[in-house]
Amino acid sequence: MNILWCITGAGHFLNDVVGFMKRISKENRITAIFSGAGYEVAMMYGILGGIEKISRDIILESEQGYSAPIVGRLAKREYDIIIIAPCTANTVAKIVHGIADSLVSNIAAQSMKSGVPVYVLPTDAKKEQKTGIPLSINPEKCRNCNECIPMEICPKSAFYRSDRVRINLLKCDACLSCIDKCEYGTITFGQKVWIRMRDIDIENVEKLKKMRGLEVVEKLDGSILS
Repeated sequence: MNILWCITGAGHFLNDVVGFMKRISKENRITAIFSGAGYEVAMMYGILGGIEKISRDIILESEQGYSAPIVGRLAKREYDIIIIAPCTANTVAKIVHGIADSLVSNIAAQSMKSGVPVYVLPTDAKKEQKTGIPLSINPEKCRNCNECIPMEICPKSAFYRSDRVRINLLKCDACLSCIDKCEYGTITFGQKVWIRMRDIDIENVEKLKKMRGLEVVEKLDGSILS
């Protein structure tokens, strides 16, 4: 089966996505598409390399220009199914309201027009949920040391000083070489936090469920491929 897998800019579900992609990659051909934010988030969560290894092709929004010529493949039905996972609240809102001004929302629109099945795993479907955040510094533990070892050893120069030591996540690729270098234990990765969804985002997911040619899923399993 030829699968076009779209990844938008959300950290939630990312580990599930990578795990499922690995499981099905031996028997299916996966083309991975990253939205602009999706590529950045995949890098800061350290899963970019894993997806590149199991995908036959990688397509970036930054390389598709305004016209997104890849959508022509959908009219030719080069793909058997489209999976958008994780799908941010922003992309859900665009699809629900018929807006196709980003690569992934354009792919969703063209897929539905061409009769290619679309499966969506929205991140903002439940009122409250726990999610993991990328590399972060605990400000209560940080001593703002003059000699900051994590800053000195970071291969990407992602640490910097402003009001205190901070991390530029756009430079971080989650190599985690810094994680145990602070003697005060200020640096964490994957810390769990509770977030509360907006009512409008949950309402949009409910509207998404009613659209023809598209199926909303709560998890990734083999039923998508059947």
